[in-house]
Formats: sequence, C-alpha cells, structure tokens
Amino acid sequence: MPISAAVRRLVRQRADNRCEYCGLSQDDLPLVTFHVEHVISHQHDGSDDESNLCLSWTSRSELGP
Repeated sequence: MPISAAVRRLVRQRADNRCEYCGLSQDDLPLVTFHVEHVISHQHDGSDDESNLCLSWTSRSELGP
C-alpha cells in the first residue's frame, strides 16, 4: 500500500526538511529530490508506520547493506 500524502507530510515536518541520515537540508541541495523511505524495508518486515519512515536525499537501498 502506498504511503499516504498525510504521512509523508508528517515525516517531512518531523525531519524539518533535512535528511535524517546526514542532516543536510533540502535548501542545501536545491537540485536534489528528497523522498520518504522505509528505515526497515517491507522485505525485512518493516511497516509503513511513520516511526519506520525517514526523509532522505538518496535511497539508502541504493548504497547497499
């Protein structure tokens, strides 16, 4: 099930529009798209609960384990 727009807004507000991994602000990276992603993926039994979601400017899944 897709993450709702309301939950995405909550995650962005909680993160203060900063990457929750490195702390960079979206203002610091104007050409980069920030997105909401799972901390623990569905593949590893992660949920869509906002406590398992974070704001990031790069997909950590692209970086590997």
